[in-house]
Parts: sequence; structure tokens; C-alpha cells
Amino acid sequence: MPVNLDALLRYHTINYCLQQRGKKWTWEELANACAEYADEVAYRTTRNIPSKRTIQNDIKVMRSNDLGYNAPIKNENGRYYYEDIHYSIKNTTINHADLSAIATAAKVLGQYKGFNFFDDLNNIFSKFESRLQIKIINDFDASIQFEKDEEVKGTQYLKLLLNAIQDKTVLKIDYKKFNDSYCKPHVVHPYLLKEYDGRWYLLGWHQEGQYIVTLALDRMENIEMITEVEYCSQSFNAEQYFFNTLGVTFNGEAPQQIILKVEKEYAPYLLTKPMHRSQILIKNEDDGCIFEYNLVINQELENWILAHCNHISIIQPLQLKQAIFSKIQKAANNFS
Repeated sequence: MPVNLDALLRYHTINYCLQQRGKKWTWEELANACAEYADEVAYRTTRNIPSKRTIQNDIKVMRSNDLGYNAPIKNENGRYYYEDIHYSIKNTTINHADLSAIATAAKVLGQYKGFNFFDDLNNIFSKFESRLQIKIINDFDASIQFEKDEEVKGTQYLKLLLNAIQDKTVLKIDYKKFNDSYCKPHVVHPYLLKEYDGRWYLLGWHQEGQYIVTLALDRMENIEMITEVEYCSQSFNAEQYFFNTLGVTFNGEAPQQIILKVEKEYAPYLLTKPMHRSQILIKNEDDGCIFEYNLVINQELENWILAHCNHISIIQPLQLKQAIFSKIQKAANNFS
């Protein structure tokens, strides 16, 4: 039975409570204990108390053999306790498949240096199970590797920004554009962290400008929390916001029908890894394939076309074709 980290936290918290001999616990007391421990482990400042149904389902899982616990949990007048005073789920064994799944998740999350997920997971496991073999997780380092630049500036802010999003905390961000000689403060209501092309970006509501702003983490100089300003959500939906956008730049313009012709030899790369979700193969010709997209024209789209321009030609729109042609001419002059 697959189990997420939040549920695992609750099982071990409930186990810790029920091991307190001489006390029997109501579901409310167990729920509060779970919320308190989850906040401590995840460094959250807001309390998320599990519902009665969640606690009752957790107890049902712990009583069952789904995770191999078979916990002897009894209920007496609405209060829970262990019938066997020596029982603990720490005496059960986590199998190799479970550890492999945890190891994979830890490795995927651990590639992002600013989050420190891997260290957090190890700390959590050490509190859970003295018999948990972290070596299995460490062994995954030799079998999977991600292309990740550990020196990208700004990743030190990742965890702080993620916590601000989850806690709905307004931020004052000192931001310096590449061509500016000074920092400019921005008061932002953070909504989303997004990675694109090896860089991280924060999207949020710009309080002064009253619009959704995109700020690159590598251009942030300082971040302060502003607790006296009420957070404004603006019903932001990341899926809808980026639905017709490649990358992170959305300029508010309507998407356009973009038709590209791709060389026959290069077409399989787009078929196996589409440039965008809107990609449609509309025609297969002898000398190439015709693809259609519905996209906002932005810098990321132009950069993608330029990176593959020796394999691609633009059929429409004309404005995009002219913009790319102008940049290719400039590039040619640079090498003439």
C-alpha cells in the first residue's frame, strides 16, 4: 500500500501517543498531537489539524496489515490505547520496496539544494525508526544522477519562499535587474515557485503595480517578511495562467496559432518530447513534419526556435518569422 509522508508522520505520532502508558487518547487529542509534530518537522507556522475522519482512517490502516503494522489499538468510550503495552510500530519492518520508493523521492527532491529536502527526510527517519536503513537511500546516489547546477544564485531562498507561499505571508523583495546599478524593493504576495531552464522564478501579486509579477531568484538581493500587510490571493491558478505559455514570461497577450515545419530527421525529437502541450502534428510530408501550436509569443518561445533554427522553419505567423529572421541576421553579422 503506497503511503505519503504526511500519513507516515501521523502514524508515528499516533504510535508515540499510544505508547504513553496510563493514558487513553480521544481522536481530538491525537489530531492535535499530529498537527503539532507535523509543524515541528516541516517548520510550518500555521496549524493544519487532521479531521476526525482522517484520524479514524489512520487508526484503521494501523490496525490492518496494509503496512504490516497490525497494531492492537482498542477503543474504550471514545478513547484509544494499545492493548499490548509493549507494542510499537517501530518493531515492524519497512520492506526494501518501501525504502526504494522513499530513496527515489529523496533523490528527486534532494537535487534542489535550497530546499534541503534530503537532510529533512534523513532527520525525520532518524526520529521514526532506529532500524531504518538509510544506507539504501544513500546507495541510490550511484544509480541515478540529475543534471543540476548547484551554484545557481538564488537557490538559498527556495525554502523561505516556499514557506511564505504556504503560510500566505507578504514579502518585501529587494530586486536588481541585470542592467540596473541599484536594487528596487517590491512588495509581493507570493503564489508560485517555478523552475525553467535551470533557473527559479517567483510569481506573485505586485502590491504597487496591481499585476502578477515574475521575479528571478538569482536577481534577489534580500527578502523580508511583512506581517502587518494582509495577504491577497487573487484566485491565482498556475495551470490556467501558463496554459498557453512556454517558459515563465506571460505578457498578457492572446495566444496565436503557430505553425512550424520540422526536418524529417529532427521530427522524432518533438514527437517524443513535445515543445508544448498544445503541440499537434497536422501533416507528415516527405521532407518534414508540420506542427501546430497555440502559444503566446514571448522571449522563451523565440529562444527555443533560435536554438533549433537549423532544423525548423516558421510557416506562420509572419511577425514571429520576421522577428526570428532579424535575430539570425544579427547573429550572422556577429560571426562575419
